[in-house]
Amino acid sequence: MKFTSTLAAGLGIAALAAAPALAQQANPDRTTSMQRQQWAQWQQTNNETVSAQRILGGDVTNGFNMLGNITDLILDPQGQRIEYVLYEVPYPYKIYGSDDGFVRWDNVAFERGYDSDVDLRIDDDAQAEAKQQLTLTRSQARGRMASRIVGGDLMFADGSSREIDDILFDPKTGMITDFVVELDADSLFDSDTRRVPAAMVRFDQGRWMVAQPVTYDWQVWVF
Repeated sequence: MKFTSTLAAGLGIAALAAAPALAQQANPDRTTSMQRQQWAQWQQTNNETVSAQRILGGDVTNGFNMLGNITDLILDPQGQRIEYVLYEVPYPYKIYGSDDGFVRWDNVAFERGYDSDVDLRIDDDAQAEAKQQLTLTRSQARGRMASRIVGGDLMFADGSSREIDDILFDPKTGMITDFVVELDADSLFDSDTRRVPAAMVRFDQGRWMVAQPVTYDWQVWVF
């Protein structure tokens, strides 16, 4: 994971990483309570949101058949909610006349796919649209493609940056609720992720940025 550290006075990564261990030594009961609270927050987040990573691993279906593999999520011009879902029809299904296409987010419902992936089912009164019907070009959508946002950087007002590990959405509205970032840059696994509320983030001049300085407690947004 990438991490560029120019943290000014205030929060230090070493201090954040050491805080749970020190708290456990000083007060084990308090640490246990904190862990329970963090677990409850994670469960609530998992129940109320859906992740871009899981959607991108799923399929578009019509309730009976798989139409195609989800390849990308396109945000609206303001970068606040999902507007389109792009899908690709794999071989050998193409030989039956199917083709790649897209569906508008307002026309889909969620279904659990295999493992932890999420499938999107097209509403009964809607239909998938052919790719030629989407006039948006790749260059126009570059800053709005979930596949490019995940893995990119979230910049902070103090000059630091962290890699975006995932994006969380409200399954009903498609609105972004949180950006998930990796706190430990040296970890081989995504073992220390944090949620940054979308209300704190804006897309400005081609970059995703957190407007205010890093003065909040990262432990509040454990994922």
